[in-house]
Amino acid sequence: MSSAVGVGLPLLITMAMIVVGLELTLADLKRVVHYPLHVVSALLVQLVVLPLLAVVLIRTLHPGPAVVAGLVLTAAAPQAISSNVFCLLARADIALSVTLTAVSSALAVVTMPLVAGFLFEWLHAGEAGFALPTVRVMQQIATGLLLPVTIGMSLRHFVPEFVAHWRGAIQSVNLAGLGMMLAIMAFDQAHTIRDHGAGIALAAALFVVGAAAAGLAMARAFSWDRRDTVTMLAAFPSRSLSIATLIAVNVLGRREFLSFAVVFFVVQAVVLAPVMVLARDRRDG
Repeated sequence: MSSAVGVGLPLLITMAMIVVGLELTLADLKRVVHYPLHVVSALLVQLVVLPLLAVVLIRTLHPGPAVVAGLVLTAAAPQAISSNVFCLLARADIALSVTLTAVSSALAVVTMPLVAGFLFEWLHAGEAGFALPTVRVMQQIATGLLLPVTIGMSLRHFVPEFVAHWRGAIQSVNLAGLGMMLAIMAFDQAHTIRDHGAGIALAAALFVVGAAAAGLAMARAFSWDRRDTVTMLAAFPSRSLSIATLIAVNVLGRREFLSFAVVFFVVQAVVLAPVMVLARDRRDG
């Protein structure tokens, strides 16, 4: 199983990031000029509020090392493409969500090591073996996130007909890869999930609910319309567990983070999916 985690998991994550790139274009990055207030305010609030939320949960729950690392890396991670899926469910502003995902991913090479490093230092997590080497983290984000996403974007730009024709098949393969990733992580950390799953689920649920509440509060403070408000509700809790996993395993050498990633993914889907469907039904009604 160690070879599956050490080799198979990074390969599957790289493939998933290429597929993310296939869903992005340069226009998604340029679209920031159409949403300047939305993008800047959302990213700034995420960079401040989500790390503070992680600290509050860690100080309150006093979790084990796996949850501490999980909350820190998740809070520091860029926005995930799953936010686009949740926005699709709610019929929210998918274009805004895609733009936030693209910009957040582009900035992650700088923001994630700075935020995660600061949190680990603040929490004195270095004493537990969580000292974060900034340069290595930046290299991992560049090779594990930016490079494969750029490859995907390039494929979509230079061979759009091919990408469009095989999009359904590519998405199916990507879903199968996601299932394999979850299976590898769950099997590798079965004992941790069995023994500490309830505590991990509680921390994950509180983070998802708290992050969603922060997005909702920010949108209402700016008096944004319903679609943009629901978009923030989906965007704030949706963090890139893929890049967080690469950093935890490849940089920190902490495989126990995988238990947090698996449980967080499930909890996030269970909490957010019904909320998004309810938001869609209220709009239709």
